[in-house]
Amino acid sequence: MLKKTFEKRSIAPNQAIKILEKSGLKVSEKEAEDILEIMYFLAKLLFKQNLNS
Repeated sequence: MLKKTFEKRSIAPNQAIKILEKSGLKVSEKEAEDILEIMYFLAKLLFKQNLNS
């Protein structure tokens, strides 16, 4: 998967699980961690791209 970073995160995996369950998705804690890692990566990427444009 992606390289794990040790940055402060505002959403914990257990919070992500609850949010996804409200949408009808059942995920494990590991899957929630992977989803959050991808989301943080994409958010950081978009932020950097917007700064450069």
